[in-house]
Amino acid sequence: MQCIDFIRDKIADKELSSCEDNDRNGRFIQGVIIGRRSLGRNLSFADIAIQSADHIIDETITNDVPINIIFTRQSFLGPKDNADTLNEPFPTKGTSLPYGASILAQLGHCQKVKSKITGLIEDVWEVTRWKITEHPKELAKDMASLLIDDNANNEEDEQSFKQGKSNKSVIIGSGAMSCSDYLKARGEAFEEASKRRQQLLDHKSDVDIRLNKDQYRSRKTDSNANSMNTENKSNEIESEFHHGGKQAKAKRAKIFASWILETFFDIPMSIDSRMGGVQHDRLICQPCQSNDALVEHVPQMHVFDVAGGKGHLSLELILHQTMQTSTSVISRCTIIDPVVRKSDAKQRQAKLKKAESRLRKQNDDGVVGTIDHIATYFTKDTFPEIYAQSIPNVNLKEKRSIPSTTLLLGLHPDECTEDILDAALEHNLSVAIIPCCIFSSLFPSRMITRSSDGSDGKDEQVSVRYYEDFLEYLLGKDESLQVCTLPFEGKNKVIYRKIKSD
Repeated sequence: MQCIDFIRDKIADKELSSCEDNDRNGRFIQGVIIGRRSLGRNLSFADIAIQSADHIIDETITNDVPINIIFTRQSFLGPKDNADTLNEPFPTKGTSLPYGASILAQLGHCQKVKSKITGLIEDVWEVTRWKITEHPKELAKDMASLLIDDNANNEEDEQSFKQGKSNKSVIIGSGAMSCSDYLKARGEAFEEASKRRQQLLDHKSDVDIRLNKDQYRSRKTDSNANSMNTENKSNEIESEFHHGGKQAKAKRAKIFASWILETFFDIPMSIDSRMGGVQHDRLICQPCQSNDALVEHVPQMHVFDVAGGKGHLSLELILHQTMQTSTSVISRCTIIDPVVRKSDAKQRQAKLKKAESRLRKQNDDGVVGTIDHIATYFTKDTFPEIYAQSIPNVNLKEKRSIPSTTLLLGLHPDECTEDILDAALEHNLSVAIIPCCIFSSLFPSRMITRSSDGSDGKDEQVSVRYYEDFLEYLLGKDESLQVCTLPFEGKNKVIYRKIKSD
């Protein structure tokens, strides 16, 4: 920790020195975000706890109390050039002002604003330029990072793979991190910022005593009511746009898995699947529901479950096909996700063993497909390397074609949605993705064509900022892509294409 603190101080001193050289007359502060609020693309607020008096250039600002800063389009200047140290863009949403992040900011005009809580006049400083010097999310990723497994592909793994008894459930790749360590680091950073906020508020509490008690109590009641309304509103927004809880995710995985088996392998969806529920114990031992004749002509597929998280989709695919047929149309499912959770692999293996024992009661030769996990980030450029990692005893430097018996899947895969589709199109593979979040700020170059309403009649290019625009953008990549709607809540549009396997 002392080494990390030393590096932080060195970075901060270097960036402050650079700022002083750029603008000697400006006011610069370095501190931690302990409060934030965004009101759209043109206005944001933040409460800053000054980290150290040594880092304060303006003597009128002290580290005894937090300062209030405001971002407005009128006052924000942005970076002067590419070499400018303060190169952060305007914060258009709350996540652009990460809670607990260390920032360096150049301040402009100071406004006098009456507080709605205390009724006192407070200083609010306008920000002209700024930079995040330490992001809690990135720091947590570094602390939770895992060493790359250079011996992932060896002869022992190949023999275990052929026998269907591979003990290596996770291959550590680039960007892999421990889920427990990551959450612990994020929690500690949040607690540290919250503790600092409370200390500063306690120091400031003596000012509130000057107010009339009844008046203060009334304002406090109104404030609590407003907080409850805001919380309820946030819950409504979250229920509409968030990925949902455990039950919602499990239901989506079941329905998507059943749809995949019907669409790509001609295995009919069960009635329970169409209604959004599948009873494993009830269906798995019913020989009369076997569809072996339907899948005799289907070659075994290798499925890549990109951004698969805990592996719900992969597990449902293997269990679904076990319920419907004794022939494994999916030989393997490989989860691609950088987060490693120790308990998930054990739970998956336990369920697979249970399914295999039940399957062998019906068919002595029955084999259940396997599930493995490559802990790394997915991009269209790294996919050939990821594929090579998934095959035991393969030279990773040797280029090899990806067979058409490969299926790429993504259930709400977030940032890598487009990469999954691009990889499938580049290597001529079957694919099915359910897009969710757009991440317009991360991908500003995404554009679609819109008919102009002007007199010139020319089409215009507009940025992809809405869900329907995102679907149009993705579908426009290839004429072979189709769209389908699945029966569950939330984002449920599937973009897919089916390639005939060799």
